[in-house]
Amino acid sequence: MGVQMIVTDLDRTLLRSDKTISDYTASILLACQRRGIKVVFATARSEKSCKRFTDMISPNAIISNGGALVRIGDETIYRSAMSMKTVNKLLLSCLNHQSVGYITVDTDMGYFVNKPVDEKDPGWIEYLPALHVDFSRGLDCDAYKITVEISDDTRANKIASEFSDVEVIPFSGESWYRFADKGADKWHGVNELASTTGISLKNVAAFGDDHSDVEMLRRCGFGVAVANAIEEAKAAAGFICDTNDNDGVASWIEERVLGFK
Repeated sequence: MGVQMIVTDLDRTLLRSDKTISDYTASILLACQRRGIKVVFATARSEKSCKRFTDMISPNAIISNGGALVRIGDETIYRSAMSMKTVNKLLLSCLNHQSVGYITVDTDMGYFVNKPVDEKDPGWIEYLPALHVDFSRGLDCDAYKITVEISDDTRANKIASEFSDVEVIPFSGESWYRFADKGADKWHGVNELASTTGISLKNVAAFGDDHSDVEMLRRCGFGVAVANAIEEAKAAAGFICDTNDNDGVASWIEERVLGFK
């Protein structure tokens, strides 16, 4: 098929519902790398919260924080962060709404939260340490993303509308929303990575399931949505593979890229 780079989302795409990568999926991705095909993670997670998976796979590059940061090893090839001024205005705007619950901020200085988290909760473990701070006092740094727990779409969009340089993306099936710089999206990250590595976008296979994956599914040479993806992702993709729990990504790669089946 001419695939030279595989770019895959993690949660609900490559990862099973129990947040693991199967041995089968790992073996397929490693087989790709042995053939010289680059393997890239493109995720809303921070690079730090991907450690369990990068230790297992060792991807050739990571597009993290929803596209705000792209790194090949220790080299940063793309960065799109919200300025300190924007961050603090956005935090104050969020704090003014009663419908807002948790607020988290990903920065180079650490991972900040507006109230203490249960460190024994599996949902928080990969984000520790979560530093509890008073956001009304402001942060003295820029940020890759601000993730906010909000009870309704209307409120999230209203907050985002106050900022010309900020975009909000919902996480499907959850009451969480990601606020980030408009240049911080997975598609920009893939485009920069392809340019840096000299790989044509027509030779990139992208896998995803959610709103943040739609543009890369639409624009890459091979856009593949998992069967459990939202309808917008499926409509943008040229292919549909099996679900994340059935190792859909690996199975599609084995058949269509490696030709083992």
